[in-house]
Amino acid sequence: MELTHSLKFLKQYVCDPNVVGAVAPSSRALAEALCEPLRAHAGPACILEVGAGTGAITRYIGTVLQDEHELDVCEIQPDFADILERDVLSMPVFDRHMRAGRVRLFRCPIQELTEQDRYDFIISGLPLTVFELEDVQAVFAVIRRCLRPGGVFSYFEYIGLRRTSRVLALGKRRRRIRSVSAYLSDHIRAHQFRSTTVLRNFLPAHARHLRFDG
Repeated sequence: MELTHSLKFLKQYVCDPNVVGAVAPSSRALAEALCEPLRAHAGPACILEVGAGTGAITRYIGTVLQDEHELDVCEIQPDFADILERDVLSMPVFDRHMRAGRVRLFRCPIQELTEQDRYDFIISGLPLTVFELEDVQAVFAVIRRCLRPGGVFSYFEYIGLRRTSRVLALGKRRRRIRSVSAYLSDHIRAHQFRSTTVLRNFLPAHARHLRFDG
């Protein structure tokens, strides 16, 4: 099943690289790094995963969910959302949570979420580095609105990708990459409290954890 999901992921990347932004699903090692603050948390928690893709990180989240946790999964790509509903959220690790109504799937972009001050953890697989600056700003605005005080935003970026892209890109693409990179770097400097380098992923990545209120 995972091979099928990987091929589906690759197909979506070839069809629309500006939306998918990766050629393969995240590894378990990257999923573990992104979920580190969640694993360390004791007690009730509301979790949002956005840009879930074919569910590589979702499957791992299922292994650490507790009865006092609630999980929302957001995915804009219809084929990926179908895989999440059919193959991932139907897995035994989600059974009791689904029966209790503690797991929801949203088939929409994060910008359409109306939640406010709901989530303790937001875990993102969105390809921020391929977005326009205005879209990255909109995503961060929603994340800040949806996070509770003290909440954690976790996302990943491939090692060296922004630096390499800034050098190799030309014209409008270079200007877009530089503006997005500067925006992300500002937030990393101001709000990142932990970063983990994950080499066991294609491609190697940094898992970044940010708090916006302290």
